[in-house]
This record gives sequence, structure tokens and C-alpha cells, in this order.
Amino acid sequence: MKTWWQQLNLREQRLIMAMAAAISVFILYGLIWQPLNENIASSKLKIERQQALLSWVEDNTKRYKQAKLTNGSRSGASLSSIVNRTSRQNDIIITRMQPQADDLQVWIDEISFNQLLTWLEQLASREGLRVKNIDLSLADEQGVVRVRRLQLGKS
Repeated sequence: MKTWWQQLNLREQRLIMAMAAAISVFILYGLIWQPLNENIASSKLKIERQQALLSWVEDNTKRYKQAKLTNGSRSGASLSSIVNRTSRQNDIIITRMQPQADDLQVWIDEISFNQLLTWLEQLASREGLRVKNIDLSLADEQGVVRVRRLQLGKS
């Protein structure tokens, strides 16, 4: 290699050295500098998203604790009174209710499936009730179901 280098004239040696320097700069930039900068930028973005998530969790934790405190006074209410109150609020007509030990069984002739889901979510999240068992059947109208049996209990 040394003999090859010495056989080149001065102009060719300078040209090869300039080309080697340019290739070295390109390799340094392309393989080291640019990936580092991209990694730093993505890390900053990830930190911002995590901070936004943290603030959202803190805000909703406060709301959850406040809701739990306000619903704490309702925890002494009977299942039937909670179901009656929330069904009136949601315009749900209950056909029959029957207490069974610590649970309550409910029957509804016809109800929109989406309305049923909204009501059950309200019972679970705001009132602290849980669905232990549910038996549904399709009604004649699309999107409407019959609740043959809905068994609710306290969490």
C-alpha cells in the first residue's frame, strides 16, 4: 500500500486525502451524529407524552377521589333505591325487580342496547354496583334488546 501511495503524484495524493476526509465526515455524520440527534428528538417527544399522561392521570385521580367521596354517602342506599333512581334518570322502564340475598334481579321488556350499556356503566362507575349476571334476548326492532334477567350486586 505504501508503494502504491508513493507511486501517485502529489496532486493525486491530495485528491485521495480530500476524498477520504469527505467520506470520513459523511460516515461520522450519517452513522453517528444524525442517529444521535434523532434519538434525542424522539426521547424528548416521549418525555413530553409521558408528562402529559402523568398530568392526565393526576387530574383524573383527583376527580375519581372526589367522586368516590360524593358517592360514599350513597353507599348506604339499598340496591333497589339506587336502581330506581338511576333508571328514572335514564328514562328506563323496569318491568320487575326482585331482591335475592345481597343482590337484586331486574327485568326490562325493551331497551336500546346503547342505553342499557350507558346505564350499566353509570351503575358501575358512579354507584359502585356490578353486574353479576345478565341474560339478554333480541327484540323485534334493530338495536333493541329484552333484559330477561339482570343480577346486580354491590362491589
